[in-house]
Amino acid sequence: MRTALVAALRHSSDGTLRAGLSLAGRTVLARQVDLLRELGCERILCLCEKVDAVVLQVQADVEASGGTFEALSGFLRLPALVRAEDELVILADGILPDLAPAHALFSAPPLRFVAALPPTSPLVMRYPQDFERIDAEHHWAGLLAMRGAPVQHLADFPPDSDAISLLLRLALQAGTPFRELPATADAPGQWLLADDSAMVAEQERALIIAATGSSDWRAPATALARIAARRTPPQALEQRSLVAACCGALLLVAGAGLAGWGTPAWGMALASGGALAMTFAGALGRLRQRLVGKRSGFVTGERAGVAIDILAALAVLLALAPWPQAEPLAVLGPVTIGLARLLNRWAPSSRLGPLAERPVLLTLFALAAGFGLLAKATALVALFLLFGLLLRGERN
Repeated sequence: MRTALVAALRHSSDGTLRAGLSLAGRTVLARQVDLLRELGCERILCLCEKVDAVVLQVQADVEASGGTFEALSGFLRLPALVRAEDELVILADGILPDLAPAHALFSAPPLRFVAALPPTSPLVMRYPQDFERIDAEHHWAGLLAMRGAPVQHLADFPPDSDAISLLLRLALQAGTPFRELPATADAPGQWLLADDSAMVAEQERALIIAATGSSDWRAPATALARIAARRTPPQALEQRSLVAACCGALLLVAGAGLAGWGTPAWGMALASGGALAMTFAGALGRLRQRLVGKRSGFVTGERAGVAIDILAALAVLLALAPWPQAEPLAVLGPVTIGLARLLNRWAPSSRLGPLAERPVLLTLFALAAGFGLLAKATALVALFLLFGLLLRGERN
């Protein structure tokens, strides 16, 4: 069994428990446990002074997903919990590696290593007490994987000893080889020690920027939604995504109603605002999923796009044929929305990409309806979108 050992004992430079510092909506301890479970650890052991709200929340999350979590007030029970044939992965208190360099360390069998840093590393120079020296040329990087057998020797030490440091020494005495961190681990945010709130806040900004991605102005509505999502506090992502989704849905329904009532210009304008709000909701939901790992229901990803397209197609249909008229060419409305969806999926880098953005498309229809040219504009846009799809087929 692959078992992980973490700790929630040390405090940051401003007196806060390192494990309890919040990073993009989750505590450092919760993110450590997520990483370890991603690396294949089936059971999590946590050394802590007391089982507080931070530890209890992580325990509840692990057990809810089918894992095993046990909080320990000392290391005396470790020899009974870790068998000789077990693989033990240790992550030091407050150390938060990025998944990519951690995976690189675990990729080469056998799973026995002590992650090492050179003495010239900025982390070593800034935090010599945390990245302790393990020989003349290496310092410990805060992560190791060892056999479970040396853990039995912990019974020979006083109960007030530093268990993590003892296990590091026992792993070295057992001949566990060094494995230097990948070169990419020196990049900002790749190997973090959560030692103060300011540093964690800086890392949080880096995580948010990485999660939202770069803004591609070939999709202007999505680019604006990403910028707005990037400026939203992580704690408010869930609430604001739900509010934006509800407002967007109401605006789209109101736009369809106004269009069916015989005022297509106002209907398309409201529908455009609704599509933009729903796009914003989708960006917030996807950001929350990437940062926190929790899906936000129908406002996330593909579901938000489906809701936008269904309501937008209805709005354009009613704008072209207000109730109770029956105009066969009104079917061009849903067809145009469908073509825009296909172009986004199959040719996202197309030069006609801005035209396929639903907020942009509905704004164009609102302007055309104001001049009484909605039917002609719909047919022309459908032709352009079809042309973009055909060009995509030729390139393939």
